[in-house]
Amino acid sequence: MKLPLSLFTVSCLAIFLTCATVAHADTFAWESTGAAFPFIGTGSGTLTAVTDPNIAGALDVTSISGTVDGVTITGLLACAAYDPSHPCSSSGNSFLYDNLLYPGGTGVSGLTVVDFRGIGIDFGNGLEGDFFASSSHETSFITNDPHDNGHVSRFSITSIPEPGSFFLLGTGLLGMTGAVRRRVKS
Repeated sequence: MKLPLSLFTVSCLAIFLTCATVAHADTFAWESTGAAFPFIGTGSGTLTAVTDPNIAGALDVTSISGTVDGVTITGLLACAAYDPSHPCSSSGNSFLYDNLLYPGGTGVSGLTVVDFRGIGIDFGNGLEGDFFASSSHETSFITNDPHDNGHVSRFSITSIPEPGSFFLLGTGLLGMTGAVRRRVKS
């Protein structure tokens, strides 16, 4: 018995939608702009994050790459798990971080993208930095350099669609086109 093409297409679509709900990593392009000395905090790159199972609306940043003020980021500062009573801290001129990202905002005092702890980044050779919410409407950047007191550096993100999403969209469109062509021929 031959299945009608439309039934086959609907079945495949249902399978793809079911599989798409499985937890996956989201990729974001990030950008920052700043104006202060010794570190301006201007940079760009990409970061990857997964849904935090314990905090509504939060993502755990799992990797970050790019540059800040022309210095290459070598990775993310490790932070095992969010614990508000024992946040992660940098070395040297210490700052706190939790590596949480809030694409929809934190829900607290108009904060967007990052919270007061922020995202800890490693530049190698002992230099570390942090993008964090310094007030309800501003983000800042600080390093563990003893002469850096932190300064405003606007941090923003843009979601990057997964290549798999484009593949699913393309195959869905091809299937629909095939179904329409067969109906028109009939």
